[in-house]
Amino acid sequence: MVRWLNDYGFSEQVLEGEGYNGVAFLDHFSIPCDHFRPELEALASQFEGKISFYQVDVVESPSLTEYMAVQATPTLILFQEGQEVIRYEGAYSREALQEKIQEAMRTAGQNRAT
Repeated sequence: MVRWLNDYGFSEQVLEGEGYNGVAFLDHFSIPCDHFRPELEALASQFEGKISFYQVDVVESPSLTEYMAVQATPTLILFQEGQEVIRYEGAYSREALQEKIQEAMRTAGQNRAT
């Protein structure tokens, strides 16, 4: 399940959160974002229990969008323990995102072990 997030919950849920958090910055008026939403839901199902996924409406949360320096929609940012691990701008396919997320999680896990 992908939960909605805004300026007020971002710090608590993501920056101060534990584990992995994926945050998608989306625009309701964007066709690429409309196509990306089902991919995001599928990723949330696939990584359930490993990554908490959130979506932010860039129109409703402009200060958060600016704070995170989001330049395009959709943008998906993966955080680990509140730190940005990877950022993807554009409507990637679910398969491409799966691979990139799994690779980032492996790399982050290796970095924590050293």
